[in-house]
Amino acid sequence: MQIIKLVLGACITNCYVIASDKGNAVLIDPADEADKIIEAIESQNLKLKYVFITHGHTDHILALEKVKDHFKVPVVISKIDAWRLEDEALINERPYVTVPYRAVRPDILIQEDDEIYLDELCFRFYGMPGHTDGSMAIVMGDVIFTGDTLLFEKHGKTTLPGGNEDKLVDSINRMMKDFPGDYRILTGHREETTLEHERQHNPYVRR
Repeated sequence: MQIIKLVLGACITNCYVIASDKGNAVLIDPADEADKIIEAIESQNLKLKYVFITHGHTDHILALEKVKDHFKVPVVISKIDAWRLEDEALINERPYVTVPYRAVRPDILIQEDDEIYLDELCFRFYGMPGHTDGSMAIVMGDVIFTGDTLLFEKHGKTTLPGGNEDKLVDSINRMMKDFPGDYRILTGHREETTLEHERQHNPYVRR
């Protein structure tokens, strides 16, 4: 298994390529700069099989249409956030958009505890409402991709449409209880962290 991290776009968003031992891959959050994503996948001779979206905010999907068109692969997102991928006006209203986003219809709508397998890898989806209603974390072994819900010693903003501070804090604390022990946390922004570090240092964790 291989994880490639790309930091892309005006919002410095983390995008991840996860490859199986057989060279098949999943892309999480095609943030922006589609050409860089395509080059990273093809330079490693990987075969992209899915695009996963943790939540439907602009800075996590600007490269989606071009990446999907290039690789011809299904897009996976929570059924709650799916509408966001088709709302061009909502996505394009953010001030940092320079190339207009074009609507993408998602192919697979997931919910809590759904799983997708890719060779030896299992990806399980975990609902974390608050940053958006349909935000999902993606659990793979001892790694959790948290999108913008849980960041290094903080959480994502709740001021955009659909954000809810109370729900987000509840989601973080449910994760702390539901996943005992330590996990590597790969976030939507900033540096990676661990679940145990956040238990000790995140001000939104109830102690």
